Amino acid sequence: MLTKEIVLVFSDGVRRSKETDDGARVVAFRTKSELDVMDDGFKWRKYGKKMVKSSPNPRNYYRCSSGGCEVKKRIERDIEDSSYVITTYTGIHNHPIPGVGYYNQMPLMVPYDYDWTFQASSQSPFS
Repeated sequence: MLTKEIVLVFSDGVRRSKETDDGARVVAFRTKSELDVMDDGFKWRKYGKKMVKSSPNPRNYYRCSSGGCEVKKRIERDIEDSSYVITTYTGIHNHPIPGVGYYNQMPLMVPYDYDWTFQASSQSPFS
């Protein structure tokens, strides 16, 4: 089996690495946030949680809830600075991101390829 090492270097020099099957795509980022899970536009199903050695915070595991999509997401607090959240995605979505529109200031799910028509208005929808 061929493997390759994915090395993730954050802006402050923190490094994370992982060996994956050849061709697997891994993307990770570190964000300062009080929230553990941030909205990325996709729908996720939590399938696991475990405590990590040397960390007081758990690691949470998610799968994309779109049928047939194999993308996984892992979320954990940074061991060195718990004000940061590390989000790691493995895989590539096989579907477009669900579209979100707004009606009367409330989120409204719409199809990704919806044919939008815009009309100029002097009023802000957020007033």
